[in-house]
Amino acid sequence: MTEVKKSICTWCKGECGVLVYVENSRLLKVEPDPDFPIKVYPPNEGCPRLLAAKEWFYHPDRLNYPLKRVGERGEGKWERISWDQALDEIGEKLKEIKEKYGPESIAATHGTEPRTVDIEFKARFFSVLGSPNIIGQATVCFAVRALMAEVICGMFPLYSVKPSSRCIVLLGCEPLVSRPKTAKIILDAKNKGAKLIVIDPRRTRSASMADIWLKLRPGTDAALLLGMINVIMKEELYDKHFVENWCYGFDELKERIKEYPLEKVEKITRVPANGIEEAARMYATNKPGVMIEGMGIEHLPNNAQALHARWILAALTGNIDVEGGEELTGPHPKMRKAELALMAVDDDWRKKQLGRERFRLFQVPGRQIIARCQKKVWCRPTGITQAHGPTLYRAILEGKPYPIKALITSDSNPMVTQANTKLVYKALKSPNLELYVVFDCFMTPSAMLADYVLPAASWLERPALWNFDDYAPYTLFGEAALPSCIPGEYDRKNEYDFWRGLGIRLGQQEYWPWENLEECYDWCVKEMNKTFKELVHDVRCELRTQEFKKYEKIDPNTGKLAGFATPTGKVELYSTVLEKLGYDPLPYYEEPTESPVSNPELAKKFPFVLITGGRTRPLFHSEWRNVKSVRRLHPYPLVQIHPETAKKLSIEEGDWVWIETLRGKVLQKATLFDGIDPDIVHAEHGWWYPELPPEEPWLYGVWLSNINVCTDDDPNNCNQQIGTWPLRTALCRIYKAAEVAKLFCGMTE
Repeated sequence: MTEVKKSICTWCKGECGVLVYVENSRLLKVEPDPDFPIKVYPPNEGCPRLLAAKEWFYHPDRLNYPLKRVGERGEGKWERISWDQALDEIGEKLKEIKEKYGPESIAATHGTEPRTVDIEFKARFFSVLGSPNIIGQATVCFAVRALMAEVICGMFPLYSVKPSSRCIVLLGCEPLVSRPKTAKIILDAKNKGAKLIVIDPRRTRSASMADIWLKLRPGTDAALLLGMINVIMKEELYDKHFVENWCYGFDELKERIKEYPLEKVEKITRVPANGIEEAARMYATNKPGVMIEGMGIEHLPNNAQALHARWILAALTGNIDVEGGEELTGPHPKMRKAELALMAVDDDWRKKQLGRERFRLFQVPGRQIIARCQKKVWCRPTGITQAHGPTLYRAILEGKPYPIKALITSDSNPMVTQANTKLVYKALKSPNLELYVVFDCFMTPSAMLADYVLPAASWLERPALWNFDDYAPYTLFGEAALPSCIPGEYDRKNEYDFWRGLGIRLGQQEYWPWENLEECYDWCVKEMNKTFKELVHDVRCELRTQEFKKYEKIDPNTGKLAGFATPTGKVELYSTVLEKLGYDPLPYYEEPTESPVSNPELAKKFPFVLITGGRTRPLFHSEWRNVKSVRRLHPYPLVQIHPETAKKLSIEEGDWVWIETLRGKVLQKATLFDGIDPDIVHAEHGWWYPELPPEEPWLYGVWLSNINVCTDDDPNNCNQQIGTWPLRTALCRIYKAAEVAKLFCGMTE
């Protein structure tokens, strides 16, 4: 008999409600749930991943049982063991390392949420252990945006664009490719007359349909936004009531903005002054307005300054906490999932967090200030603090400021997704790293270097409780569609069972009272007066009612206006948080350390600016290259080159070319694209070749087309407030590869 399970797909950022058809514990198919209230895909577009669900789930390369290394790291020799043996041996080694070097010598990496779904369990394990050293993609991803929003106005609005928005500004992102749910809303708003402004070095699909496209020089976003602020202030297009009553530091900002006249901004950005003026006026006079940032901002060495300026624009125009603008939702009042992380940021052991002294805003010092402010307004803080990735890999190699001796990678592939692949490789291979564990769905280049590789359950095999780290105005509930263990076929675990199993072996029993994930979720939703199972079947997707201008409401506990969750209670144009941490409290532009302007001599040898990371469907980061039906839709890594540049270099469409920086070189396939300037090239990220040999020196072809071989993670070149490494401003050269390159690249027929 066929059963239909109500699940939540987390294969990308769609967070789609799906129906999973199952018969005798076998997957038949997955379809979008027509009754799910959040509609994702725009008309006439669908998801190729769902069509490939059965192929993915029963892929011959799925990890099915725990594996233990029996040869050298990277040699590809394994023995199958039981979960009990794996957890016993890993737990015993972690105890030994903790006793000898301290708990801070144990660290973890994780991938992009919501794929991992429950980072809270990892955080809980490490909080009880006493190690502050979890790293992930947050430093170059979503958390950067959330952090700066919290610094300036106390809360992050999660893609709050609505059909009622009148002006939408896309900052370094392409939702039509990367955010299907957001894309649909943008198209709905545009059809109702909303204006669209796109700020991007590339002509994306969104740029092609925009009212204004500002094609700026990579890395100069902060200068462009400061120029827009200049126009709005000079022409008094700002919301005088909101600025006077709810903004802090207007006069100081007025002085700073004098440093950015449009003629100077035009010279920095290569965007004509009249284009900047037109965009500023359009944004200021079409309200409500909303901005959506993406990785084109997050990956910049001056992203904190750009995001600071972005929030000043929202504040000056009175677009904060209004319908169709920057809607500040706040944590769910009755859902306790965030509490699982046990994130008391004042704990003394957190002072040992790697990167804490240098990147103070993103690490514990900044999070402490933000958390105290959020507790006053929102009752509890949001966000999870993380250590600095590049600093951690150096600590493995150098033992400074203290040694890292154990690393657990869950649902991530740092050999492909972390900058400076050569350094990551040296760290993972180093004898200084006494234990390396990988918990994932497939074998990867990173897993090939592990001591233990453990099979992870997918979203199809586990229940889901998801509200985007407390930032979303919705909560999603989904059931496990398939068993995570079928004796004789596979035996996988979800994140909760994995971390609980390790925790119990390290004496954490009292902190893991729930026998399974569903029991844990029952505890999380207890105040919602339904069990988790009832919420899956009766609610499925809880859409919270929004209130606006909450800052004007009276707080019943104090009898005063609620205000914003900042030290001054106002939107801080002049940030007292930054000032207290020893940083400039106002935004400014700083030229990237590696650019034609800052290093003209280097530019003579490497004359092009390399930007990376633009999203490509149907792939998601470093995943899906092993699923043939999906891979056929995008079989090769592509580098976009302007036709004029290609002609000068004798490069034709489809040629394999070398992309070379100071750090290394890789092969990608040229595609001619006139939507970028001739001195810019764009390379895809996340590439490895699962069809190539897994053992060294191949490691699934990780060295061939992985653009992170070419990117920089030097802490001296990272953003000094946040620690973000630069992925959009490297200098490179590009040249045609020999025909023999084709023998080593591409999908096997």
